[in-house]
Amino acid sequence: MGKNKKFIACLLIAILCLPLFGVFATAQSGATKEDSSSIQTSLAIVTGTIKSREEVNLRVNISGSAGAFISDNGNIVVTIPKEIVYNPNDFTTKTNIPQPFKLENVTSDATNYRLTFSIDRSTIGANDAFNGIFEIKFGAPVMTVGDAYHDTQTFAVDYAGQNKQVTADVQKQNVAIMPLFDKWYKGDFDKDGVATLNTMDAENNSFQLVVNYRRIDLKNVVITDTLPKGTSLIASSTKPSISGDTMDKEGIRILKVTGFDANGTATKYKYVTADFQDKIHLDKETNRFTVELGDLTVDDTYFIEYALNVDDVNTGLQQNVAQLSANNRADVVKSVPVKPIKHFGTSYILNKSVDKTALNYDDNELVYTLRLVSLDGDAIPVGTTITDPLDERIKSPTLLPYDDSVVDMQLVDNEIRITTLVDIPKTNQMEWRFKVNVEALKIGDLLSNQAYLTVENNVIYSNAVSTRKYDGRISIQKVDNHQNPVAGAVYEVKNDKAEVVFEGATDEAGFLVTKALPLGDYTVTEIEAPVGYVLDSTPYPVVVADQDVTPIVVGTENKLQTGTVTLTKIEATNRENTLAGASFELLDQDGNVLLEDLITDEDGKVTLELDPGVYAFAETDAPQGYMLDEEPVPFEIEFGENNTAVEVVKENSHVFTPEPVLPEPETPMPGNKPEIPADTPTKPIDTPIVKPEITLPVEQPGITDTPKIEPIVQPDKAETETKPDTKSKSDAKPMKLAKTGDQSEEHFILLGVTLLLLGVVLLWYRKSVR
Repeated sequence: MGKNKKFIACLLIAILCLPLFGVFATAQSGATKEDSSSIQTSLAIVTGTIKSREEVNLRVNISGSAGAFISDNGNIVVTIPKEIVYNPNDFTTKTNIPQPFKLENVTSDATNYRLTFSIDRSTIGANDAFNGIFEIKFGAPVMTVGDAYHDTQTFAVDYAGQNKQVTADVQKQNVAIMPLFDKWYKGDFDKDGVATLNTMDAENNSFQLVVNYRRIDLKNVVITDTLPKGTSLIASSTKPSISGDTMDKEGIRILKVTGFDANGTATKYKYVTADFQDKIHLDKETNRFTVELGDLTVDDTYFIEYALNVDDVNTGLQQNVAQLSANNRADVVKSVPVKPIKHFGTSYILNKSVDKTALNYDDNELVYTLRLVSLDGDAIPVGTTITDPLDERIKSPTLLPYDDSVVDMQLVDNEIRITTLVDIPKTNQMEWRFKVNVEALKIGDLLSNQAYLTVENNVIYSNAVSTRKYDGRISIQKVDNHQNPVAGAVYEVKNDKAEVVFEGATDEAGFLVTKALPLGDYTVTEIEAPVGYVLDSTPYPVVVADQDVTPIVVGTENKLQTGTVTLTKIEATNRENTLAGASFELLDQDGNVLLEDLITDEDGKVTLELDPGVYAFAETDAPQGYMLDEEPVPFEIEFGENNTAVEVVKENSHVFTPEPVLPEPETPMPGNKPEIPADTPTKPIDTPIVKPEITLPVEQPGITDTPKIEPIVQPDKAETETKPDTKSKSDAKPMKLAKTGDQSEEHFILLGVTLLLLGVVLLWYRKSVR
């Protein structure tokens, strides 16, 4: 009973404690929820609207309380509509991502790009509240009214289970109307739309007169352009991509449009100034020039271009007026307001370059160059700072010589920092170089790097430069026609200029690896074959590209130089007699059959071309009338130059035929002849003549011998006299030789035994029936 009471008491205590555990669990759950919900994610389009071919600035803001940034939050994923991005490379070249954010990768599907960013949580302490902002910059495409681009674009950011979206309007440009005549300024405009003439770099003051962009027929076209006072004509810069003679007349060049796209926009040009050089006239007194273009058709669209040098900076606002006159059209006048200006403020560009965009496998050195130039205006002010953060794979940076009276250049925390100590005039283009070791860069890796310029808390990032490491070696593998490696084959490698850049011979394994070759096209050619092999002079083309991560393998084959063997079949007793129709097999040194049914020709010969090695001929069928000799006849084709045929001789003997043996004829004994009375006619005694039976051998081809009958041996006279004559004739019996065609008695014996057994069986059967 006592035990039951204790059990009931424990049970009641447990039941009473349950609410307490529930309260504690609820408190813990609420704390976790509050901590996680403290993270805030926002997304904004800094520019508000998206305009055709303008830069889009997408700002991402991540903030949270202490302890909010845990691994379960995952990565930040930003979704950008694919159609609004002109060039996805902008994600890496135009975007500066501050720590602790890092762009991990860019993926895409049919409609969107997805940029994944990680957060280095080690830089955010457990007791730190954090607010971070980074911007993604990219260019928008050309968008015109009525095209297929959507009028709004929606962007999204996902992090820590939150999804935030922002939608921006798209401002499209109107479709340009192709003018009959117009005047374009290629330089800068101020806020009032006035073309500002650069007083320090006249080539930037470039104008273009556009003639017949509408592409119609015009008669007797004359172009007149009155230049502003205090200015003079100079030639504008040429473009290498445009063909034709780049000559100018009085600083004027004329281009003809040679190609248009589907929208009617000019895409191809050609310099044609030489065709109109006697039609260009300049009046320096009035500062006016004319160009007589003559009759124009729908295929004639011209650009007349020039630049203005500012001779007097105090002329103020003026009009630059141009006019098109044609017999079949009213005059068209175009005017551009202009004024000279001495300074454009402090606008700078920072340019970065690297000496190698592709790095060969055995090269581990790069040289970077930073170039700082003011585009327009005052000098670059003292205190301007350039920062170049280096990739962690870049080691041992070395600053190359520089003028320490002009700048201070330091390496701090794997960053190159350059600070100007004096004002840098625009005419002084500043360049600084530093050398780095990139041994840690693996084959196939891409190393990208960019610097930034800081002025009055503004940051302008340079272009990104990239270097990819590749393997520029060519591995040549040489085998013979049996796939065995061939050593000693000499190759040469030529570049696309037919210059020999490498020469070498294959090793024992049949391999030859070239030195590291620069990017380009090459040919690999065997120029010397090893002894015993046939030269393969086929040129093999090879392309060394920066995507190559292993040596390029070129497999070639050398055929072994063969040798000739001739087998001659002769008669053993007469070596001058060659035998046709003998059949042979060709065996290798292990006795394996390589070739069958090799038949000697009418001259008794078999001739073969064979690779070097040990072989044997084995006779499988002798000519008729000759004995088969199965003993193989070995021979060897030696490795090397085999100009002399190997001669092999095989003899055959006749088939042996025993000569017939004749029985000895009976010889009458002396004194036994009966006397016949002379007067009594005697009847001839009818004595049977014993005629020996002789079986002649069947004549076989190639055998001309005829059987010979050996002479009968006469008995010795003395011996005859000592032996009594017991018979009237000799005891010798004629020997019967086997006749050709005689049948063996074995067949009859076998038939008899068979009949006997059959009889026994029938007898037994009858008795059993009874």
